[in-house]
Amino acid sequence: MELSAVYHDTVKDRLYTSPANSPRRRSTQTALYRLIQSFTKMLSPMLAFTADEAWEAIPHLDSGSVHLTDWEPFEFNISADEAANWQTLFAIRERALPVLEEARQAKRIGKGLEACVALTGTGRELEVGQAHQEDLRELVNVSQLTLSEGESEELRVAVANADGEKCERCWRWEPSVGSHDEHATICTRCVEAVS
Repeated sequence: MELSAVYHDTVKDRLYTSPANSPRRRSTQTALYRLIQSFTKMLSPMLAFTADEAWEAIPHLDSGSVHLTDWEPFEFNISADEAANWQTLFAIRERALPVLEEARQAKRIGKGLEACVALTGTGRELEVGQAHQEDLRELVNVSQLTLSEGESEELRVAVANADGEKCERCWRWEPSVGSHDEHATICTRCVEAVS
């Protein structure tokens, strides 16, 4: 559930709109490729025919059948600091989502991509958010996210309409939409991806 509800929702923007060879996009493709390989191997004893069909659809595999492969666990090492940072980012996300939903219910925004989330506070949450601002923006799934010092140590969340116009390619609201003569309906990030 978390894989589709969080991870896929978080990475779809970079998969659809980043340049084909961008490291962030390629890294995500590699992670998804390893996930599908591992899940297919794990499910093969229980769902033999489904696993065979899924295995045949995975490109660039040498083995003819998933049932003839060996289980090779992937080493996934993450430092304690990095794990703590991700826990903090997810905690911030859990605080921001209800405020976004409240703004949706009040009809101040439609979708999350129409929003700018402003986070203010002090302490570790602010530091981690500032250090990983783009990751946090993707986790919250908004067009814009700002972090600034505030008086309270508890991080405060506010939602407003995002600045700019909607990019026809990535659907994010960006101030740069309309600033490129050749591509007047897309943002600078998308212009760079298609050029």
